Amino acid sequence: MRSLARILAEGFAIVLVLAVIGSVLYLWLRRHDTDLPVYWKVPDFQLIADSGKPLSLSDLMGKVWVAEFFFASCAGICLEMNKNMMKVQKSFSDRPDFQIVSFTVDPQTDTPEILRLYRKNYDAIEGKWHFVTGDKKKIYRLARYGFKIAVSEVPPKEEGGPRDFIHSDRFILVDRFGRIRGFYNGTDAKDVQQLIQDIEKLL
Repeated sequence: MRSLARILAEGFAIVLVLAVIGSVLYLWLRRHDTDLPVYWKVPDFQLIADSGKPLSLSDLMGKVWVAEFFFASCAGICLEMNKNMMKVQKSFSDRPDFQIVSFTVDPQTDTPEILRLYRKNYDAIEGKWHFVTGDKKKIYRLARYGFKIAVSEVPPKEEGGPRDFIHSDRFILVDRFGRIRGFYNGTDAKDVQQLIQDIEKLL
């Protein structure tokens, strides 16, 4: 049988090794941390991508991604936003750990079939830039309470109803842990360039 002194010595050695590993990990994280704020975590969701397959938060964990809320028949700011999103996609086209998710706010019209046609206008790369639809109430709750981009509040019974409409010019940056790290004006060239720089920091 091993003596008590030897057992204590081995235990101390294990604790020392764990402490060293912890210190190295802490220093590595400090070195690789960014100056970007950490807001809140995106709540879980499961919607339908233009591919017809489900897309959920768990599919995006471990990746840096940008979200936007748009609709395919929009003749206003969506056009400028998605032209700018093309620049974002081009900057990271070779990075499998970067994704874009465009949530429609008009899911009754924007079926997966419509979104598959729409994505061609912006040369969206399959598997990198997802156009997402689904139940309107779920999408609106995600926009209003998950991403907090809606200015107006509506009674719970009217949420996602015919008179409820959310539209935003924001691009939202999300990190590998599902945490929001920044909001950017998707129609502003300087803001979009800042977004690209901030994505680089997280990657």
